[in-house]
Amino acid sequence: MSLVFIRHSIVVSRRQLVFVTPKGRRPLFSWENKSDKIKEQRYIIDKTLNAEPKQIYDVVSEVSKYQDFIPYCTESFVSERDPIGGTPTKAGLRVGFQQYDEKFNCLVTCKDEANQGPNHYSVVADSISHNLFHVLYCKWTMRPHANRPHASQVELTLRFKFKSRLYNTVSSIFAKTVTELIMKAFDKRVFQVKKMESPSGLSASIKKSS
Repeated sequence: MSLVFIRHSIVVSRRQLVFVTPKGRRPLFSWENKSDKIKEQRYIIDKTLNAEPKQIYDVVSEVSKYQDFIPYCTESFVSERDPIGGTPTKAGLRVGFQQYDEKFNCLVTCKDEANQGPNHYSVVADSISHNLFHVLYCKWTMRPHANRPHASQVELTLRFKFKSRLYNTVSSIFAKTVTELIMKAFDKRVFQVKKMESPSGLSASIKKSS
């Protein structure tokens, strides 16, 4: 789910990572794809959000709505759902930025982690599109905050390994910032959903529709 920001950072940086020599412009990093020597990268961010775990889980698990609030996501869709719970099991994103247009599909696992305690949830997205990545994996976990009622402790884990050495090098520069941007986008969305679901938000919605 973080691919939108990663892809945008790479596109912008790819244009900048050049230097001028007497013979002209050439790339700062090699284009060699020695993928066997490229290491998988992992980034984790932990944050307190002012919402119940279930509210956050509902926002994160509904991939079809990502196009409404994630920058550069031009399409988000769910192609398969769990027949019992209705949560996505296969979904994808289309990322658009200037001349770039990429579509990615992933397997999604949405779980009520009751064995971890009440109101514990997780959402895992594992990419099955391998044109750019060897690995693209994202995991969200939500649990009640230990000291703040009606708040949650949310952890986002991002793992990825590009096939391109250049992409992997550039992404390592931006990955921490990218992960933080993702969390902020979801935090803002959760706040908007909470506001819409509040009594005042429902009243305003009813008045607007009447």
